[in-house]
Amino acid sequence: MQKTTIDHLSDLQPLLSLLSQKEIQTSLIETLEKLPGLVDQYSALERNIAFIKSTLSDKESMDYLLGGLGDEFGKYIPTKDSLEALTALVQGLPKYTKYLSMMEPIMDFLLSISRDKESVDYLYKGAQEIAGPIQQKVENGMNLIQRAKNEADKDHSPVTIFTVFKLIKEPAVQRGIHFVKALVTLASEPKSK
Repeated sequence: MQKTTIDHLSDLQPLLSLLSQKEIQTSLIETLEKLPGLVDQYSALERNIAFIKSTLSDKESMDYLLGGLGDEFGKYIPTKDSLEALTALVQGLPKYTKYLSMMEPIMDFLLSISRDKESVDYLYKGAQEIAGPIQQKVENGMNLIQRAKNEADKDHSPVTIFTVFKLIKEPAVQRGIHFVKALVTLASEPKSK
């Protein structure tokens, strides 16, 4: 027995009542608008699945991939030494946490200073003020040594006992001798605890 058109309409009645609802109509319109994008995504998924299937069926590709993975995983297999080190690390975590929590405010302070251009400039200028005189003294000392070396290279006169006696009377030599004398005296004293 064949269904009549009226029977078909009665079967469609629940669908028609569902389609008459405003939310259903809005959802259908949104779905239809998104349909081209869904088709594109489905096509891309099909291409990816086809690529994966062809790669899995290619023995050379699988050997290459799995061989490389075996080499990489071999690096991460724990040894007895690494497990002992991990255990020691875990046992020390409370102590490390305490130290890190003490360092945290200092690090926050240093980070806040490093982000502030004025503070960085101030610290840089302060460091230059401290290092500048020291650098100048080192440069002066190096220049003095170089000048003395050049003068000594030029002087070919013989050194006599009278030259040594005259040199000993120089104030700079006298200060040096007194320093060496005091250093030897202090070094020879018994150490007190």
